Order: sequence, then structure tokens, then C-alpha cells
Amino acid sequence: MKRIGVLTSGGDAPGMNAAVRAVVRTALHHDMSVVGFKRGYNGVLMRSPSQIDDFEILTARSVSDKIHRGGTFLRTARCLEFVQPEIQKLAVSNLHGLGIEGLVCIGGDGTYRGAEALNRLGLPTVGVPGTIDNDLAYTDFTIGFDTALNTACECLNKIRETSDSHERASLITVMGRNCGDIALHTALTCGAEICMIPEIPWDIEEVADRVKWGVVRGKRSMIMVFAEGALSSLTTDLAKLCQQTPALNEIIPHNNRVTSSQLALIIEKLSGHETRSTVLGYIQRGGSPSGRDRMLATQLGAHAVDLLKEDRGGLAVGIRGTKLIEVPFEDVQKGEHAADAGLMDLVDIMAVISH
Repeated sequence: MKRIGVLTSGGDAPGMNAAVRAVVRTALHHDMSVVGFKRGYNGVLMRSPSQIDDFEILTARSVSDKIHRGGTFLRTARCLEFVQPEIQKLAVSNLHGLGIEGLVCIGGDGTYRGAEALNRLGLPTVGVPGTIDNDLAYTDFTIGFDTALNTACECLNKIRETSDSHERASLITVMGRNCGDIALHTALTCGAEICMIPEIPWDIEEVADRVKWGVVRGKRSMIMVFAEGALSSLTTDLAKLCQQTPALNEIIPHNNRVTSSQLALIIEKLSGHETRSTVLGYIQRGGSPSGRDRMLATQLGAHAVDLLKEDRGGLAVGIRGTKLIEVPFEDVQKGEHAADAGLMDLVDIMAVISH
């Protein structure tokens, strides 16, 4: 291959810039030129009034001073219409028109689906896992996860201090969609007493009981880490709980879909202990990438280019242990992502609430 493209798509993740940098400089090392597309697949569709808003030739200077920066200088966006076959064919036509023979797609599961479609249409693609959620089953870690974890830890440490001062319980909601890895790793590394994630069933009454017993045992603060998708694994019958505890009728909505703030109020009512809710939100997606994410992004970006140089496409790169791997796109989510039950057990052991 003489010319390849690169894009970042979906949610941004710290380390995406480092991955683009690795793609560009590895390609130049192999005497390949690189076109950077802006706003993900939207740039490939070339609909902006000015060409420079859709794509540009990337040089070694283009990616200078980028490895330590968060976000993505190529910018990113979702392109919902990219599922349409005619849109995918237009993308391939545009890429061929620029002389592009392969494409590196940095992002998560949605990005990979787009890359897989282009590969089926004859344009070799390689996926690089850039998502803080760490929800791609084929790889141990995704670019951005470690930085998001460090950010969440820093925030929890500060919340713990104010919770200690006021002797209250705190419910902290972290990102991750349907994957509980950020919540679980944060809970363990910050010494949280309770962790609620989508992969493991949990009960509100049991959580409230643990808060109550923690206070009885003299804990000045109680930290509960709540994954944003954890309501999917809630086993409590909220309607029945309202019948048993009338005070909850003012908190639990009729559709039984509670927010994290409402969940904190329910725990406060059931435990009898003051409970506050904090949603960390998009702060977890920003900031300078950690050393680990910079290293991973550089390795995976370079490996993606090496594969295209060998005319190998339809693959996603990743890491297992210390070994770089590549798997077909159709296998990236085989063996649904599972939480590490051993880590969850460690959270409970370290909390020492009930003994």
C-alpha cells in the first residue's frame, strides 16, 4: 500500500491522539502517505463546504506535540446513517478517489461495525480499540480506560474526604455503558465499600443494609460506586418495595426507572443514614492520557499500520497479557464481556463491613 487513511469515531478517549500519531509515523517509516479524516465517518462522506473540514494529508509535523493531549485533534462524531449500504458504498468510492488503499479506524464497537462494512466492500480496514468503557471482549484493555480509571480515582479520593468530614454515605456514578469495568476497578483501587455493576445482580435493600451496618461498625464514610448501566442488573421489585415502605412513594416514579439521585434517596430512607449522589460524567473522557494509555495507543496504532502494509484487513488489534493480537471483526464481541468476579469479591473483602 502507498496511501492509507485514519479516523477517530464515536466517543472520544484519552490516547486517541497518541494512536493517530503512531499510525502516521509508522506509515511514513514504511514510505506510505496518510490522510486524516475529520469527525469520523462523516469526513469520509465529504459533505463539508470546504475540503479541509473533511480531511487533510498528515505529516510527521501534523502529529507533533500530540502524544500527551487528550481528546482527538481529528475530532470525532457518530454517523448513524453509516449503517445504510448506499452510504457505505459512497464512502468506499470517496476513499478510492483519494487513492486510499486501507483505513485505520480508532474507536469502539460502533466504529468497528462501520470498518467491517467497508472491508466487506473491498477496502481493507483495521480497527484500533479507543473507548474508555473497556467493553470490547477480545482485548484485555482499550485505549482510554486507564486514564478514565485514574480520573475516577482522583475524584473519589476527594469525595471520600468530604464524606468523612460530614460522616455521610456517597453514591458515585461512573461511565461505562453496559460494562462495569470502570466502576469495579475504581471501587477496588479507592477502597469503596460497595460496587454496583451491570454484570452482577444486586439489591437495593441489601445495599442499604450494608450502609447501615457500616455506620454501626464506626465507618465515618461509605463510598458506593455505581456503574451507569447498573440498573439493568437490579433485582429489587420497586413497586413491592414502595408498598412495604410508603415513604418511598415520593421518590420512586411510576415507571420504576430511578435516577442515581433517587437511588441515593432510597438508600438514605432505608438505611437511616445521610446519602449523597455525585455523577462524574464526561470528566472521565477528558484529560492528558496516562503513561499506560500512551504506550498502548502507540503499540496498537503501529501494529495496525504493519497489518495494512501486509495487505491484511478486516481485523481489530488488541492486547492479551503483554502480547499484541489481531482478530477478525466478527470475533471482537464473541464471548460476551464478563466482569471479573474475583475483583468483586476483593471489593467486599477489603470493605470489612459485616464481620
